[in-house]
Amino acid sequence: TSYAALVLAPPSERATVRSVQVVGLTDRVAMVVVVLSNGAVEKASLEVDAGLGDERLAAASSHLTAHLEGASLAEDTPIPATGDRRLDGLVDLVLDALTAPTERDHDHVYVGGASHMAAAFDAVDTVRQVLTILEQQYVVVSLLREVIDIDGEQRISVSIGTELGVQPLAECSIVVAPYEIEGQPLGTVGVLGPTRMNYPQAMAAVAVVSERLGRSLSA
Repeated sequence: TSYAALVLAPPSERATVRSVQVVGLTDRVAMVVVVLSNGAVEKASLEVDAGLGDERLAAASSHLTAHLEGASLAEDTPIPATGDRRLDGLVDLVLDALTAPTERDHDHVYVGGASHMAAAFDAVDTVRQVLTILEQQYVVVSLLREVIDIDGEQRISVSIGTELGVQPLAECSIVVAPYEIEGQPLGTVGVLGPTRMNYPQAMAAVAVVSERLGRSLSA
């Protein structure tokens, strides 16, 4: 569409691990890369003992994936020892890095096409106010969270003007829908535009994107 696109990412604490890779950057520095079920990728750099070698890094990757796959990073998942003292020390370092508090504990909103809003309104002040709101993640999060009701029923929601409850968006409308990952509505997609927007087009686009995104992240 020709409107601003909004995507509220699923909370990472509810996502599960798909794979863990430990990659050597230097002899003393490694990077752990974790792919989650919600499509997010978590990264962390580690200071490691010198001389671990690629074989131990690969073994750590396989061992961690085998025991963390399907588990949440928020869970205290026990990892059995391998019998290799240096390998077990590396595994412990990775676990400490993965369980440390990070920005993944917060909601993330991705905004695309915000520049389209400049052409959608005649008044410069209105454009400025709308763009300011889009920069305030907590406001956008609250708007998008409202479409996932307590029953988890998936539906397309349309809010027009003052229904949004945010005065700077009084001349805007938002069309949103949750997307499901493995049968659970965890994130939201939507479009924000002027109240004169083409609603059938916006609703159709949101419906298609939410269905495809959920299917892709559940694969």
